[in-house]
Amino acid sequence: MFDPAGPVVGIDPGVSRCGYGAVAGGSGGSLVAEAFGVIRTEADEGLPARLAVLEHELDELIGGLRPCALAVERVLFQVNTRTAMSVGQASGLALAVAGRTGVPVFHYSPNEVKLAVTGDGTADKAQVQTMVARLLSLEGRPRQADAADALGLAVCHLGSAGLRTAIAAGAPVPDGLARAVDAALAREAGR
Repeated sequence: MFDPAGPVVGIDPGVSRCGYGAVAGGSGGSLVAEAFGVIRTEADEGLPARLAVLEHELDELIGGLRPCALAVERVLFQVNTRTAMSVGQASGLALAVAGRTGVPVFHYSPNEVKLAVTGDGTADKAQVQTMVARLLSLEGRPRQADAADALGLAVCHLGSAGLRTAIAAGAPVPDGLARAVDAALAREAGR
């Protein structure tokens, strides 16, 4: 169920391993991890049974956490067709659950998440896990990369929500951002 005061739930889709991470705003602008982990399905089960398990688990997760938004990793071109299909199927289930429960969905590429979390769109998994732990004041890096990626998706969404809201309302882009964009364009023009 949709709750405007609920956390943002990040979903790192996959049929074998589907990472999730719920992040909410805390006091003083801090971020708090409310839940994170990995939903696993049994490799020896048939695909329809695995998808049914994943859909049920996602439904329970969304119903229990009552998020204000779902941040899902954007399915990009992959060399491995089998992996791309698995990610697409799991992503579709997350979108269907969100649609049934009225939760808005936002998509972010892996590079957008890396940039938002570490400041470097080419960061590796260890860097993302380290920064996720720091940003959320976790005792250590999340051991499961899928859970860390899902938390990163939620952090990415929360970090960009204010700008998205201002743009949608027709507000002017903040001066600092406008200056940064102008400076980047000037550097590009000078090359």
